[in-house]
This record gives sequence, structure tokens and C-alpha cells, in this order.
Amino acid sequence: MMDTNALWHLQLSRRRFLQAAGVASSTLLVPRLVGAARALDAPSPAGFLTTEEYGVVEAITARIVSSDDGTAGARECGVADYVQGLLSAFPGADANVDGQVSAADLTAIALAAGSATPDADVNGDGVVDEADRATAVRSLFGGLVLAGAPAFAGRPIFAGGPFSNRNPYPDPATGTPSNQFPADAFLQPIPLTRLQRLAWTVRLLGADAVPEVQDNPLARSLGDVDLRARYRQGVATINAASQTQFGDGFSALAAAQQDTILATVKRTSRAFYELLVNHTVEGMLSAPEYGGNRDGIGWQLVGFDGDSQPLGYTIYDATIDDYRERPDKPNSTIDPGDPCSGFSVEMEKFLNTVLVTLAGATKFPDPFCYGSE
Repeated sequence: MMDTNALWHLQLSRRRFLQAAGVASSTLLVPRLVGAARALDAPSPAGFLTTEEYGVVEAITARIVSSDDGTAGARECGVADYVQGLLSAFPGADANVDGQVSAADLTAIALAAGSATPDADVNGDGVVDEADRATAVRSLFGGLVLAGAPAFAGRPIFAGGPFSNRNPYPDPATGTPSNQFPADAFLQPIPLTRLQRLAWTVRLLGADAVPEVQDNPLARSLGDVDLRARYRQGVATINAASQTQFGDGFSALAAAQQDTILATVKRTSRAFYELLVNHTVEGMLSAPEYGGNRDGIGWQLVGFDGDSQPLGYTIYDATIDDYRERPDKPNSTIDPGDPCSGFSVEMEKFLNTVLVTLAGATKFPDPFCYGSE
């Protein structure tokens, strides 16, 4: 039987869990990236995780934030795709785009020499030259710094901006949304500096891959370093425990059996469990361009609109030479589509005492709508 502490994350409501996690890690809401969301039944792209490992990660995250209550969980949000993209961010110098890093890539670089062919421009300096060949050689034969464009299946490490294509341009002549949408600039990767590449090498491959930081204890002790090895070892350990206790791999177990295994993992491999939880929250709340939060499902769970630009919440209206509030997203009042729940008696008493009585603020309407549970 699972202890109550082990069930803590599993029993929280999706909204409560994700809201709390989002507050604790507000950077999760800063847009990251990926292409259009995959259909739920589409095969996952090849990446660092094998098909079996991908299935285990998908099953684990689906128990951390489950859909048992009928609410979308980690599986529906595509969290495993997010993890796969994170671990596979540097595919290597795959200059001929065949999904492999091999001697054929050196030929592709030679044929593209002097051009700006993106795939053959391994170091991203705008031209295919000897530096790209040297980087490909290091990637092929085990170099110290990750090679290749830092992206996987359209999901870069850092994306450009400023706009996605989720909101249209405003029409200043009428103060209403137009029917013109910008291109999704979140899909355009920002080239990494050498320092950023070194940092991501440590993050994905560990301190031993970067001599400059081998003696830095943080490069070995932080929770998000050496991720590939940690996932490979952690998934193998979970699968082995599943085989020993229940005679089958983790992804094939019943939900109750999976919860039992996860309770053990939380007790005996706390660091890996917490890594899985953190990546589950990231995959549910980061921008869809990063592979998770499929179709914005994660944002919907916590009542977050996502990026609002370039439309914004007020639109300049040339006919009145002023800004109009959008009726669906007003700035001065609660959004009309938001559910309403009042403050608790204790909270209302506290607010009235501190803000109304002491500070002279206007009394809150009853009930004061601030969102749903």
C-alpha cells in the first residue's frame, strides 16, 4: 500500500498541482517552442529515448499527473514528447538529414562547402566551411562540445519571437481583431553561443564532457545535469523493479501497480523522481512549441491564456483616438468567461480588515471572482 506522502502528487487536482508548480517556477510560462501539435495517435519521432524508454517515460508522467478523474493529464499534454525533445536537443552533425551521424555527413558538408545550406552549416555561422567539417568530425568521433543545430523535431533550445501565430494583428482602424496572423516566430531558433553550448553539454552529457568544469561541484550536483545518463539509468531501474515485483515492464503494468513502483522510486531515488515531476510540470505548462502542452491543454487546465501578442488586451481605435478593451478579455473587470468562486470567510475577513478598514480600499464585491478551484 502506498503511503500518503507518496500519493501527494498523484492525488492533487490537476489545476491545484499545476498552479502551485507554475508559481514556484514562473519561468515555465516563458515561451519555449515546437511545430504544430502531433495528433494523439501519431508515432513519436526518433530521438535519444528508445521506443521502450519513451513508453516508460510516458507512462510515468501519466501517473504523476493522471487523467483518472477525466481531466487531461501528462499523456494528453504530450509531456513525453517534451522530454524526448529536451534530451535530443543536439542530434549531432547530421548534415545530410538522414537521422544519423555518420561519415556520410562529412560528404554532405564537402558538397555544400561555400554555401549557406542550413543543415550542413553545423556551427551556424552562415557558411559551410572547414569549421563545419571539424565540428562534424568531433561529433562523429566523440568531441567535447555538442555539435549540430540545437533542435529536435522543430523544437529548438531557445526560440525567437516576438509573436507566435496564436493571436492576430489588431485592426487599428476599427479597434477589433483583424484576420491577419503573424508567422510563428517561436519556431525560429536563436543560435547558441559557445558558453551556452558548453552549458548544455554539461546539462545533457555531464561534467566529464567539459574539462573546464570537471572540478566544479555544481556541475555534478545540480538536479538538471547529466540528463541523458540519469534518464537512461533511471528508466532502466524502474523497469527492472517492475519486472522483479510484477513480472512485466512499467508501461505494461496496471495503474495501481505503477503507483506502487513510483512510491518506491520516490523513497529510494528521490532525485530522479523530483526530476520527473519537474519535467512533467514543464511539459504541461511551457509553450506548445517545446513539444508539450499539446494544443494548449496545459494552459487551459490552469486558466492561462498563453501569449496574447500581437493582439493584446486593448486595441487602438482610430475612430475615437483611444484604446478599446477587448470585450472577451477586459482589463478593468473579470473576464466574462471566467468561473467565479468567492473568498473563504477567513480570507474575506482578513482582506476587509487589512485593505478596507486599515488601508481605506473599496470593499470587495460579494462574491469576488478570482478564479475557480
